Amino acid sequence: MVNFSSTSAMFAHPYMSAYAASKGGIQSMTHALALEFSREGIRFNAVQPGSISSGMTDSTGEAKQSTGPGLPADADFTLFTKLSPSLPLPEGAIFAGPDSVASVVAMLGSPDAYFITGTEVRVDGGSHM
Repeated sequence: MVNFSSTSAMFAHPYMSAYAASKGGIQSMTHALALEFSREGIRFNAVQPGSISSGMTDSTGEAKQSTGPGLPADADFTLFTKLSPSLPLPEGAIFAGPDSVASVVAMLGSPDAYFITGTEVRVDGGSHM
């Protein structure tokens, strides 16, 4: 089982307290289920995407400030600067593509991950080192 959490569950992201709480709950649930089902050989892990292009991130940029979901009209976008990935992105991109998360999900769901359970894999390009 691969659950989706977020880097917001462990690191401060502006204007996202309720979202962070929900993702923290997913992580805790993942840990508990991994323990409960380990004897049956069922693995539970979570991915923590951050700085990934998605429906949520594509509508929160400074240019789209008035339409960004959950962001106040006077949002301080300088608070987001610490969330920039360390790894290089394709020219003009501010987020990595969904494929960067999909490959991790595929690995966690494969036999290659036979000895991985009860943990999170952060996919954020080094934003939260």
